[in-house]
Amino acid sequence: MKNGKRSILIVEDESPIRALLMEVLGKRFHCQAADTAEAAIRLLDSQCFHLVLADIGLPGTSGLELCRTIAARSSRIVVVLISGKMDLEAETEARAAGAYDFLSKPFDLADVIATVDGALAQQTEPAASHSATRD
Repeated sequence: MKNGKRSILIVEDESPIRALLMEVLGKRFHCQAADTAEAAIRLLDSQCFHLVLADIGLPGTSGLELCRTIAARSSRIVVVLISGKMDLEAETEARAAGAYDFLSKPFDLADVIATVDGALAQQTEPAASHSATRD
């Protein structure tokens, strides 16, 4: 944790949404951002994060696949997925991939904050990068 703040990785390919999430969540958390799953994985390899907030519809590797990769590496990283479409199938897929929760766009920022707070409340210690001992 930097300065006692929890760390969040925001993975969103839409620049305005990424900037908004960074601004809102950055007031309470140490936030980093990536615009692709591949960039997110590079950050996960080099830093510790408590939570990953990722869009499902990323270019290249999807947010669902990123979620599966994170779940395989560490059970300590909480993942919340965001999608432009809200349907039961998408939510079921997100949970099956290991996501803590699923939010649909357009989202209410209060819902995002409440979901992040709820996810982090479950977590007791920071997640180590994949090079550390696995759970």
